[in-house]
Parts: sequence; structure tokens; C-alpha cells
Amino acid sequence: MNSLEIKKPSLFKILGALPGILSYLYFSFIHPCDPPDRNFFIAIGIATLTIILWIVETIPIWLSSLFPLILLPLHGIISFDIAISNYYSNTILLFLGGFLLAYSVEKWHLHKRIAFKLLSLTGDNPKGIVWGMMLTTCLISMWISNTATAIMMLPVAISITKIVKDHNHPDNKAFFICLILGIAYAANIGGIATIIGTPPNIVYKGFVENILGQELSFFKWMILGVPLSLLMLYISYWLMTNVIFKFKHKSYPEVAEMLDRQVEELGKTKAPEKRTLIIFSIAAGLWIFGQPISALLNTFSIKIKIEEYAVAMVFGLLLFLIPKSKGQKERLLQFSDLKSISWSILLLFGGGMCMAKGLEKSGVINWVGQLISGSQGSNFPLLLLIIILTSLFLTEIMSNVALANIYIPVVFGISASLGISNPHIMGIPVAIACSFAFMLPISTPPNAVVFSSGKIKVKDMAIAGFLLNIVGVLLLWLCGLFVIPYLF
Repeated sequence: MNSLEIKKPSLFKILGALPGILSYLYFSFIHPCDPPDRNFFIAIGIATLTIILWIVETIPIWLSSLFPLILLPLHGIISFDIAISNYYSNTILLFLGGFLLAYSVEKWHLHKRIAFKLLSLTGDNPKGIVWGMMLTTCLISMWISNTATAIMMLPVAISITKIVKDHNHPDNKAFFICLILGIAYAANIGGIATIIGTPPNIVYKGFVENILGQELSFFKWMILGVPLSLLMLYISYWLMTNVIFKFKHKSYPEVAEMLDRQVEELGKTKAPEKRTLIIFSIAAGLWIFGQPISALLNTFSIKIKIEEYAVAMVFGLLLFLIPKSKGQKERLLQFSDLKSISWSILLLFGGGMCMAKGLEKSGVINWVGQLISGSQGSNFPLLLLIIILTSLFLTEIMSNVALANIYIPVVFGISASLGISNPHIMGIPVAIACSFAFMLPISTPPNAVVFSSGKIKVKDMAIAGFLLNIVGVLLLWLCGLFVIPYLF
């Protein structure tokens, strides 16, 4: 939800919130305990209330995300200054600036030009068309909203299905499913490649800074994220086209002709597109190479540190100052465009980090970490597998951002309890697992977008998604054991 509107909840959602409300009331006012243990139980009550409201959505997620800001200081667990600082942290500013840049790309249809040019290179082989659709979706989803990417790519896929529908080939159905389902999967997978690609990545970066007191650079994330996303993308493509929905048809020449026409119809690159591309490219370059540039400047005694959040905000705000073309008063972004920014997501980030700070301060995170690590602590590979498996399948039924807010601090607590010096070994697989939801239409917005086309059955998504979930768990498990320890 982008707007901050409040809708009347259903009776089911009201009843669903009762366990959270009762838990908060019990732990805060009834449960017998003395300070300092009282803060421990009150924090559990506040977290339970917030988490249940996130899951059942009795009230909008953005509104329930304000509960930690109000309740934690009210009960004296953390000060109001500490609580509210989580809602305008560097991580929040990074994502806000990223939202502004991505919206300008969408507003001036720059992403469409990039998509059609990439798709025009795929040729007329059906498997090549599916791969081109998935790769294009993945590459765009690395930088702009997964949902917006899926919404943009779906009409292109439907146009292709209409063109080949007249050719009554037995492989058509499998081709259609792979083409359309591949958009959702590629949008989800592409998001893991960069810090700004999908909200759970930003959530993870925020917790690394707030809980661990460490920095997580844009470039370092991409060293793992880009190869992993491309590997998962190719495995998904290969399994869908050769195992799950296999087809052998050799050629759809009319599709190649249609894509060439789409490129021609776009015409020459317009001024707003060029200006947006220049601004976005400079910002992305500074995100990726900011640390080496800062180090180079320091060798010349120029004490400048290029911060990722500062880059995002400076270039995001520049969009409100630069005219869309020479001699025009209209800017690349207008203040009216701010209504399209996902303010609800930003409040959810802040609420998650605020709640984690309260749980950390009261000792709950450390307690949960000791509890879980005590059961499987002697077998770390098995514990890591269970944690990844749990987070990945939980994200099928709840918001991936909410899950990341809940689960990542717990994983850090487990790492601390086990004495693991590198918490990224467990943390990064869990953060990425929150984006690997392939089974159900409700799991992610891209899944819902392609399901709304009416071309996909739940059965098709569930069968393919379950297999890809297993692949995702194994890949993340192997990364946690053999790759992440050497990269982070």
C-alpha cells in the first residue's frame, strides 16, 4: 500500500488481532514480575501485538508500525529520542532517495525503453524469449520496485501470448506459463542483487548498522547478490522450461517482429529519459564505487567520505531541481509525485528497527538466541538449514518486510549465543530468503500481479514454486557455509 489511508477492517481481522492485544495487556499489566525483568515481558507483549497486527493487518501496516514508537518509551524500555531516531536513520534515507530515483525512471518510461531493447535481442526461439523476458525483468528489478517491474513486463508477455495463440501448437500452454510465471520469479530474484533492490535488503543493512554497529557497503552486497541472483535466475529458467513445463517448439518469428516494432515505436530517447539516466547512473556509480573513491581522495588529503544515504538523498532531491528538458519549467519530479512514494514501507522499516532496539535493550533477543541455539547449537550446518528453511517458507504467508524485521534480530541473537564472530553467515541467507517466495499468489506483489492476469493457475505456481523454494534453500545454505565466510 502506497497511501496512508485507513480502511474499515473485517470481523475476521478484528478477531485475529485479539491474541496480540491480550498478550500485550497480560505481559504489561497482569504478569507478576519485578524490575528489571518487567521490561523483558513488556517488550515481548509489545512485539507480539505488533507482529500479529502486521500478519493479520487489522489496521494498516504503517499504523501498527508506529506502536513501538509509542509503547516502548511509554513503558520506559527505551527513550523517545532513541525510538524516533529509528524512523529517520541513514538506512531510511537511503531507501527514500532510492524511491525517488526509481520513480523518475518509471515516470519517464526509461525502464520500458531498456526492457524492449533487451527483449529485441532474444530472437524467435521460445526458450530464448522466456530467458530474455526473465533476464530483462531481473536486471530492471535490481534497481526499481519489484512490483512496478512486474506490472510493466506483464503486458509485454500477454502481447506475446496473443501473437502466438493463433498457432495451435501443443507447446503453447507450457510456453505461456513459463513466460508469465517467469516474470514474477525474475522480479523476486532480481531484487536480491542490490541493497536497494528489495525492502528486506534495506532492513538487513539497517540492523547491521544499529545492532552490530558495522557498515555494509553497496558494493560488497553486490559481490554476493549479483552472481547469486543470476545463478538462481538461470536455474529457475532451466527447471521451468526443461523439467516442470517443458516444451520443444523451435521458433516464433512473429514475436521477434513485434518486439522490433516496439523498439521503433519508442522513437529517439527523449530529454527527460536522458537526464534521468545520467542522474541515476551517477548515483549508482557512487553507491558501487563510493568506498574506493573515498579512499583515493583520502590519499590526497581530501577528507571526504561518500555515504550511500547522502548520495541517494542528494541525487533524489536533484530530480526536483532539474528541468525535464531545456527551456521547460517542469522538473523531472514535482512535489505532487511524493504521493506515489511508499511511505508505508518506510514507516514499516522504522517500526521494525525500533522494535528490535526495544527487544535488544530488554534482553529478549539474546534470550531467544540462547533458546534456539541451545537446541541445535552443536550442529551448526543443521541449525543454519532449519533457520533458512523456516524463514523462506514463512515468507510465503506473510509480508517479507515484516518477516525480515522479526527474524533478522533473532538470528543475530542466535549468532551471539553461539559465539559466531561473523553474524552475516546466518543473517544474509535469512535476509535473502525473505525474497525467495515462489509458491503462492499472496506471497509477493509480483506473484499477485501475474496471477491477476488469469493466465496462471494456483496449482502451476505452487508446483513450480515449491521446487524453486527447495533450490533457494539449498543455494542459501551453501552460501552460508562456503561463500559468505570469505566475502564478509
